[in-house]
Amino acid sequence: MKNIFRDFLTFNKRERNGVFILLSIIATLVLYLNISSNFVSKEDVDFTKFDNDIKEFESAIEEKTEYSNYSEKQANREERLSGIENKSERFNFNPNNLSEENWKRLGLTDKQIKSIKKYESKGGKFRTKEDVKKMYCLSKEQYETLEPFIEISSPAEIVRSVEKPTSIFKDGKVEAASNLTSAKMERLTLVELNTADSAMLTTIKGIGPFYAKNIIKYRNSIGGFVAKEQLLEIWKFDQEKLNEIEKYINIDVSKIKKININTCETADFKNTYIKWNVANGIVNYRKNHGKFKTVDEIKETDLVDEETYRKIVPYLILDF
Repeated sequence: MKNIFRDFLTFNKRERNGVFILLSIIATLVLYLNISSNFVSKEDVDFTKFDNDIKEFESAIEEKTEYSNYSEKQANREERLSGIENKSERFNFNPNNLSEENWKRLGLTDKQIKSIKKYESKGGKFRTKEDVKKMYCLSKEQYETLEPFIEISSPAEIVRSVEKPTSIFKDGKVEAASNLTSAKMERLTLVELNTADSAMLTTIKGIGPFYAKNIIKYRNSIGGFVAKEQLLEIWKFDQEKLNEIEKYINIDVSKIKKININTCETADFKNTYIKWNVANGIVNYRKNHGKFKTVDEIKETDLVDEETYRKIVPYLILDF
């Protein structure tokens, strides 16, 4: 038994020399691997050109996709416009008190006509083409086909034939009515809602300090008025009050606060007619998809439906 273990556990001189040589080779390789990095210079590979090529390729694909989507939207829009024109007549018309039959001839549905008639029954009137455009029941495509045929006269001044006011706003000053002659009181300048101060507003029959204060407060909170109907959004301001004063007021939309949707941040929408969540959606969509090519593209966001779009579009501009 001892002889068997001795045969397996002992080495002769030749075998010992072989083990020594093997260990020497292993030690030499380990030493070389540890110190070789100190003698061999590393060359940094510049991948900048490769990265730029990848970015250009991705940009080209994205641009082609965006152009394809935009072309498809334009084609669909033109198709819708063509469909509207084929299904309706076109003739010059005044939208105020237009008969239901003529609205149908223009291509409107019963539901749309009912909405317009409801607006008129509450004292609503179309004074400019823009007033027709603001009707939420009309699509943008419908308005664009109707707009060339709308005929509305909009006088800059009105004759005030109601009982004499206690004071009026005339030539940029508030004057007591008792100090004015009948000739001076015959024709009065309309009060412009986006620039009037409390003194100007209180010259309007039916508007006292309470309403004047609330009108200015709401105007500042939304960035200005684009339609007289926005007064109905003010606390305690109802349709009856609007009917009473609307012939004494006008609106200059150039005075409203406008937001450039290609450069704005969500904070820029503070004190505008646009709610925070909608503003945040518009900004995030631009950051994810690039700058807007048309204002219509904001409807691609989840929070901007057709009704919301019509309400906020007067407050938006597009500038590259």
